[in-house]
Amino acid sequence: MLRVVVASSAAVLALAGCAPTEPSPGDWRTTADQALEDTVSEVESVALVLDLQAHDRLPGRAARIAAVEAEESLATAEESLTTQQPPAGEAGTDRRLGDLLTEASDQVRQARIALTAGDDAAYADLRGRLLDLSDELDAAREDLR
Repeated sequence: MLRVVVASSAAVLALAGCAPTEPSPGDWRTTADQALEDTVSEVESVALVLDLQAHDRLPGRAARIAAVEAEESLATAEESLTTQQPPAGEAGTDRRLGDLLTEASDQVRQARIALTAGDDAAYADLRGRLLDLSDELDAAREDLR
């Protein structure tokens, strides 16, 4: 009987540790704004890297390293928001922001793949898409205010 109680308690504690945090609406918006700001920074950095690499202005592996670091930062920004429970009435906004963060990760991943492969022909298109996404991210930040 004692084993059952201990096992049940451990299971409840383990599941409680996996629950998303439930911040206040203001704290959630602050976290969302910061995630978007961080994402804009990384997206624009990779757009700049693509431009510099297209003009042979980056030494060695610098472009690939920058793209990998941007991917890692984007994962952190996305996780900071997606691990929180959105406040009541914010489910639609949360879904939209999550979609934008996922799109940013996908596009930066595509840029990293092109940079690693040396696919110069793809740089201009990827850069344009990243800059368009940056505008969408900025608009989403404005909508949060």
